[in-house]
Amino acid sequence: MKKIFIGMIAISVALASCKKSLEKEFPNPENYDKTGNLFAGMFTKTLYAWKLYVQDYGEWWWELQGSGAMGVAAYSQIAHRYITDRYGWFSTYDDLTGTTAFGSDNQQLWQNRLGAFYGSVNTWAVIKDNIATVSGPDLDDNVVYYSLTTVMKDYAALLAVDFYNNIPYSEAFKGKDRVFFPKYDDPGEIYKSVLDELKKISSDLPGQYNKMSVSAKAVFNSQDIAFRGDVNQWVQYINAIRLKFAVRISGVEEAFAKSHIQDVLSKNNLPTSDQVWAMPYALMANSGGEWIRGIGEGWPDTFIPDVIMRRMNRNNTRYEPGIDDPRLPVLAMPTKFSDFVSVPAVGDYRGVNMNADGQKAAYVAGEKYYTGGPYGDLNEHFKQNSRSIYNLATFARNETFPVYMMSLAETDLLLAEIALKNLGTTGKTPDAHIKDAINHSTNFWYTLNQNSPFATTNTLMHPARPSATIINTYADSIAARFNSSVTTEDKMELLMQQKYVHLNLMCPYELWAELRRTRHPKLEPMTFNTKVMKPLPERLRYPTAEQQTNPDNYATVKSQDNFTTPIFWVPAALRNVNPYWDNYNYQ
Repeated sequence: MKKIFIGMIAISVALASCKKSLEKEFPNPENYDKTGNLFAGMFTKTLYAWKLYVQDYGEWWWELQGSGAMGVAAYSQIAHRYITDRYGWFSTYDDLTGTTAFGSDNQQLWQNRLGAFYGSVNTWAVIKDNIATVSGPDLDDNVVYYSLTTVMKDYAALLAVDFYNNIPYSEAFKGKDRVFFPKYDDPGEIYKSVLDELKKISSDLPGQYNKMSVSAKAVFNSQDIAFRGDVNQWVQYINAIRLKFAVRISGVEEAFAKSHIQDVLSKNNLPTSDQVWAMPYALMANSGGEWIRGIGEGWPDTFIPDVIMRRMNRNNTRYEPGIDDPRLPVLAMPTKFSDFVSVPAVGDYRGVNMNADGQKAAYVAGEKYYTGGPYGDLNEHFKQNSRSIYNLATFARNETFPVYMMSLAETDLLLAEIALKNLGTTGKTPDAHIKDAINHSTNFWYTLNQNSPFATTNTLMHPARPSATIINTYADSIAARFNSSVTTEDKMELLMQQKYVHLNLMCPYELWAELRRTRHPKLEPMTFNTKVMKPLPERLRYPTAEQQTNPDNYATVKSQDNFTTPIFWVPAALRNVNPYWDNYNYQ
């Protein structure tokens, strides 16, 4: 086994079993020098940092279980409980003051998102300080680590802006210079600075790599757990996130966004494969510190809302190939109403509705679910579940679930929006990009499902990959609906529905950002004890520690320290648009 350096501090994980396996897989050398191990180790350590690409157990447990399971996934209607009035805390579902509902216990959790920005990429400052002390061959062999860790620092910064709006950025990571109380920067300027920096790095990387010695390239290959030293894949990734964040600000900075979008498109070097990578050990559903365990333990909050389900099953609960979304069988668990006798079995898929009052009668009449949890008897799920949770083989029991960075389908949907809004020349029509997204997404999710070692002989958990004809028939039907839509907003509704289906429970924070930015897809009102609620959390609140340790700078952003002030990239015309249906009748 090749030795991989992981920085000056070994990766820490929540439980001893994971920690031991990591220490065995990636032994921490006793000594580091400035000509290899330090830079390589810090780079790899950053790749493994939680809340950057690797999702962690604690956040997911609180996201699904904390405060009555009313986190981002719930408010964005990506995953929810099977709600009736037995869950009394939903009476305050529309309270965005920060004391109950969206705030409360979850507020403490989400405050860590700002800390995660600085904590996950503080290695960048170490590399920056030390790279300045080397020159010649030593610099040539290691500057690539500085560039790529800068990419991760920049990505983390944009994630933090998307959560909080103004954040300390230009003066961050300057403790060495005795800057301990950084100012809050304008979020638009942070975006511009980062996108310009990413553009430069994407141009510099190939030349930096070519200057590396043969031995240094071998070390880079071992250290780069994401792309195994393939610099072109890093360039493709950078181009993809440049597209993502340029599109995100296009509604408020159109000219600047277009300049980056057109530059990326002119290079014709976007991802050619799904950019995911594996952790070095199995993600055990009942142990370990990663998000799969959090989903497993919070499984009662992973029922699929109708906002997603009714886009996949087209309001007919039995799966119909070519009519229903071909991803449905690998994203959702079949209910007890499935046809288990036929060969092959025919799955029945039903989502949960936000009309808690309307669901009560069926629940009381016996349409309940297995309370033994996903670690119990799979057959009991089939016997008792009257609503669909996310497929256990694909998600909660999938020991091989990869770390997600970017996918072909997500890139396709960015290109679809670019073509739709004339933000750049993509070479295809928007509907053609959407068809590409459905094909790529179907392959993505069937591959993840088929790689899962859970219940491999059960065809309802591991359905056969659909034929190209079935996938294309469905994709054509979505393209036809898209083309028949009259307005840009109607077309955006269909486009964002596809983004919800593809990213689903895997990327709830990305979907929350897109929901806030576009006001699509439309959500269902929450009806609870006759009260109809349509809340839209716009951002997270700053950590309370900022008021105490950085009071002067905090005072400049205090007025927006709430859950209801939109992030800067929400277009003016959409700031007063609440993304909810008036009723529960789907178009």
